[in-house]
Amino acid sequence: MLNFHTCTLSSIISIAIADIKNVSTDKISRITPLNQLVLDPPLPYHFELIVKDCCSAARYCCRNTLVKYHHRRDESPCPATWDGWNCFDSADEGMVNKQCPNYIYGGSNIKADYDRHSKKQCNAGGWELPDGLKEHTDYTGCMQNDDAQAKLIAGVIAYSLSVVFLLPAVVALGFFRPIRKSPMFILHRQLLISCLLYGVFYLCSTTFFVVSFAPLSGQVFENHIFCRVFFSVQLRYLRMTNFSWMLAEAVYLFRLLQTAQHSTDGETMNDYKIACWGVPGVITMIYFIVRGMNDDTGMCWIENSSNAWVEWMIFAPSLLAMGVNLLLLAVVVIILVNKIRCDPHLERIQYTKAVRGAVMLIPVFGVQQLLTIYRIPNTYYQVADQSLNGLQGLFVSLIVCYSNKTVRECFTKWRSTYQEKATLHTECRQRMSIQESGRLILKSPQVTTEHVQL
Repeated sequence: MLNFHTCTLSSIISIAIADIKNVSTDKISRITPLNQLVLDPPLPYHFELIVKDCCSAARYCCRNTLVKYHHRRDESPCPATWDGWNCFDSADEGMVNKQCPNYIYGGSNIKADYDRHSKKQCNAGGWELPDGLKEHTDYTGCMQNDDAQAKLIAGVIAYSLSVVFLLPAVVALGFFRPIRKSPMFILHRQLLISCLLYGVFYLCSTTFFVVSFAPLSGQVFENHIFCRVFFSVQLRYLRMTNFSWMLAEAVYLFRLLQTAQHSTDGETMNDYKIACWGVPGVITMIYFIVRGMNDDTGMCWIENSSNAWVEWMIFAPSLLAMGVNLLLLAVVVIILVNKIRCDPHLERIQYTKAVRGAVMLIPVFGVQQLLTIYRIPNTYYQVADQSLNGLQGLFVSLIVCYSNKTVRECFTKWRSTYQEKATLHTECRQRMSIQESGRLILKSPQVTTEHVQL
C-alpha cells in the first residue's frame, strides 16, 4: 500500500509548477510563481529549482510505485512511501538505507556523495513513527557539517598563522632603511601584502558570512550586492594579485641573472606595481560586469558561474601566470648551473643569492596548487588543500623575511643601535639625577652650633 497523501500532493504541486507558464493569466490570478514571490527575507535564488527537482522526484515515486504494485499484492509490513524528500520502496523488518538526494544540498548540480544515506526503521507493525509523527526518516547521515567544519577549522588556523607571520614581515621590510628601497625587497613586500590581504579577507568572510549566526549571513542568501563585491575582491582580485606578484618575482630574478653586470638598485618598481595591482583590478571589474549581465544568480558568487566562459576570465590569467612562473624558474636554474660550470672561479655569493631566490619561488608561485588542481571529493584531501593554501603566506614570509640574511643583519644592527640609545639614555638620566642631587646639597642651609659656656 502506498502513502498517497504526501506523494500525490507533491505530484500535483510539481505538475502545477511545471505547467504554470502555459496557463493564462486570468486562470492563475491566485497563483504566484515562485520566482515572482516577494518575501522578506527573500527565498534563495535556487529555491525554485530545488522545489521542481523535489516534486519531480515525488511524481516519479508515485508513478513508479503505482505501476509496480498495480497487478500484485504487497505483503510487506512497511508500505512504499514518499517522506517528503525521498522515495522508499516497501520493505521487510529492519533498517532501510536510501542515498541522500542532491536537492537537499541546494540543487541538482551538486555532485552526489554515495557514502551518505538516510535511514528509515521498519518494524513488524509498519514504519517506525516516534511521537505520533506521520512520517519519520533519519537524515543525520546526510549532514555535511562535520566535513565542512573540518575544512573551515583548517582554513581558519592556516590563514590565522599566515596573518600572524605576514604582518610583522610587512612592517619589517618597510621599516629598515637599507632594504626599504631595494627593488628585490620591494617585490617581496608587495607579495607579502597581497598574501596578507587575502588572509584578512578570508578571516573576515568566515566571521561575518560563513560561521553559524554570522551577522551578515542573510546577505549570502539574498545575493546582496555588498557580499558579491566582497567575495569578488577576495576570490578573484586578490587571488590574481597573488599570481601577479609571484610572476613579478620570477621575471625580476630572470632579469637579474641576464643583466648581472647592471645594477638595478635605482629602480622604483612602479611599472611592476601598476601591472600587478592594476591589471587584476581591471579584469575583476570586467568579470563583475559580465557576470552581472549574464549570470546574476548565486550565493554572493562564492561558487563559480554556471557559464564556464565567465570564470575563464579569471582562470586563464592565473594559469598563464603559473605556467610562465614554472618556465622562468626552470630557465633560471639552467642559467645558474651553466654559469657555475663554465667558470668555477666566479663570485659564488652572487649566484648563491640567485639560487636562494629560485628556491624561494617554489612555494611563492604556489606549487601546492598544481598538486591540488583537480578537486578530489575527499575530506582529508580537501583539508590538506585548504591548509597548504592557507599556509602559503607563512612559507613566503619565512623565506623572504625571517630567514633572509640581509633582513636579519638589519634587525641585529637596529637592535644594537636601540640598545645603545637605551643605555645612553639611562646614563644621561643617572648623571642628571646626580647633578640635581649635588645642587640640592649645595643649596641646603648650613646648621650653626652655639657653644654655651657654663
